[in-house]
Amino acid sequence: MLARFSICAINSSHPMLENSILLVIAVLTILFIALMWLRQNLLHELHEAQSREAVLQKDFEKRRDTVPYLLEGARQAGEPSDSWRKLAEDRAQFHKIQNYQKELEFEKILNNYLLTTDFRTVNFLDAKKDIEELSALIEKQKEDRLQAIARFNERRKQFPYSLASAIFGFRVLGGAE
Repeated sequence: MLARFSICAINSSHPMLENSILLVIAVLTILFIALMWLRQNLLHELHEAQSREAVLQKDFEKRRDTVPYLLEGARQAGEPSDSWRKLAEDRAQFHKIQNYQKELEFEKILNNYLLTTDFRTVNFLDAKKDIEELSALIEKQKEDRLQAIARFNERRKQFPYSLASAIFGFRVLGGAE
């Protein structure tokens, strides 16, 4: 009972202490809300970059699934050439180890094959047209992906976002080469 009386006496004798505590709590709450807002903006940029990556991967898969039609069309045109065999082998190796860098290497091989062959079968020409359209779409999406990654990386370096990225552990996204 005596302890309760002494606490009340202390509180009533120091009204500035009560106001200071409330002020500190209010400032901390505002800082917490601002930090959460910064985190949410960084998450939005991160999800945007990741969604661009997912769209790019889906289009890589569509193009990769079109390659057998291209190879079959070339095989129908005559005896498979060395470039046909090389493309078929590279495609088989690519399916064993899939990653973004290997996809880009396979893309170069495929584009080289399309430029150096001139078959006139319907299947080959249809597959070639589909692959060229997908390749143009992929080029645009690669650019969009790089821009989204660059935006995220740039944003996480800017002042208020750099604090949130340090606190929440946002790392630099790779692949902006």
